[in-house]
Amino acid sequence: MPQNQPHVPQQPHVMAPAHMAPPQQAFQQPGGQFASPAQQAPYPPVQQVQLGGQVGGGNAGFGRVLLSEWTKIRTVRSTMWTLAVMVLLILGLGVLLAGTVNPDTDDDYVSIALIGVIIAQLAAATLGVLTISAEYTTGMIRTTLTAYPRRLQVLIAKGVVFAGLMFGVGVVTMGLTAVIGKSMLTSRIGESSADVDLLRSIVGGSLYLAVIGLFGLGLGVLLRHSAGAITALMGVILLPMIIGPFLPHSVGEKVMEYSPMFALGKLIGGGGDDGGPGPWPSLLLIAAYASIALIAGGIRLRSRDV
Repeated sequence: MPQNQPHVPQQPHVMAPAHMAPPQQAFQQPGGQFASPAQQAPYPPVQQVQLGGQVGGGNAGFGRVLLSEWTKIRTVRSTMWTLAVMVLLILGLGVLLAGTVNPDTDDDYVSIALIGVIIAQLAAATLGVLTISAEYTTGMIRTTLTAYPRRLQVLIAKGVVFAGLMFGVGVVTMGLTAVIGKSMLTSRIGESSADVDLLRSIVGGSLYLAVIGLFGLGLGVLLRHSAGAITALMGVILLPMIIGPFLPHSVGEKVMEYSPMFALGKLIGGGGDDGGPGPWPSLLLIAAYASIALIAGGIRLRSRDV
């Protein structure tokens, strides 16, 4: 018969709280030593993510950076509003002047129809500044440079996207304005005897809008302040034509001849030999101004923290 054993009362079953982890159990390794589960099964090594064909987010392909900049510039409301103002100025003023002025037969139809570009360039220059300075204002530039630390390539991508957008919008808007304006003027007073180069005016004017915007982009990354960069850019565009007549004759002429406003007048005007550089040398001069601003801005972007 089995021996009587003392009765042990059963303890009630207590559920462990969900937040309490179960006690670790030791497992015996060969040789008699014990190891915890953490020692027996270490964490796997961290795997690197491959982006754009290269390892690491900072080495993403330049094409992805272009796509990122295109996404940013087309989804910002300031871009759409600024482009809308620019188109309205070019098309609206061109059609308005073509329908109201009474030009002589020797006047250049294209320069009359494209007179709105003189004011619209201010919108293009402002958009160039905001393309980079807005990121400094919102702090988005830190995210951009963290995702892609190659700062000069980021600046190049911004410039390529902005210049392409500005040139495309300029060609379409100025081409439509020139065709409408010329048809309105020629229907009233007949063909002009002025030497009008329609293609030069449209392509040259569109390139000018892209270049003056890149000038603004360079000042924006150099100064990192929207109001300061826009003010400096407006001074470069407008001040030479304002103070030029008050300077000594020879000095004033040179100041005006090498100004952005004079270059734009050469590009959309008849391009006659009335002193100063020709249309394309004038555009190259403004491109040199923009290049200097972009190089200086790129140097500061690399040497200074955001």
